[in-house]
Amino acid sequence: MPACVYVDGFTLYHQCFRHTAERNHLKWLDLTALAAAILPDEDIAVVRYYTARVFDTPEDPQRASRQDAYLRALATLPKLVIRQGQFSRNKREVRLAHPPADVDPRQTAWVMQEKRSDVSLATDLLVDAFDGRADAALLITNDSDFEVPIQIVSHRFGIRIIIISPDVMVSKRLAKLASYARPLDHRLLEPC
Repeated sequence: MPACVYVDGFTLYHQCFRHTAERNHLKWLDLTALAAAILPDEDIAVVRYYTARVFDTPEDPQRASRQDAYLRALATLPKLVIRQGQFSRNKREVRLAHPPADVDPRQTAWVMQEKRSDVSLATDLLVDAFDGRADAALLITNDSDFEVPIQIVSHRFGIRIIIISPDVMVSKRLAKLASYARPLDHRLLEPC
């Protein structure tokens, strides 16, 4: 039976590409090729990519258009499904971690929060298990919020869980639930 792949887009981006100029040329990552490189002996049923639309900022006025171009390119891949959440932007009172002595530590700031991406990933993982779609699930994430759905899918349905963390370490909580867990070998990104 095939494997289903679930890519936590923001975790992948922030751990592999943000603030890492030497990997900028790899941002146009073919996620189906990456899944095949990670699981060379598996038949990949589907690669699901979870993200949210970003906003342009004064520091990066082309941010949204670059993401749109990447999403359009991904949409051409036959086994890839894009699941989009959204960002909410709200003014909130926050406390500064290290305020200068003459500054009130309570300040108003815009707080950006990603919505629906993680819930969509967890839901798809469970629905794919209920539907008997695969006998293995590859999650490219390091977000321990997925602990409960992973536990259900693994224990109730006997699905092999493979965790590939874009971070240098794998969450201990996720690693305990997985059949196999390791950090992403960044050398796999180059040919993808």
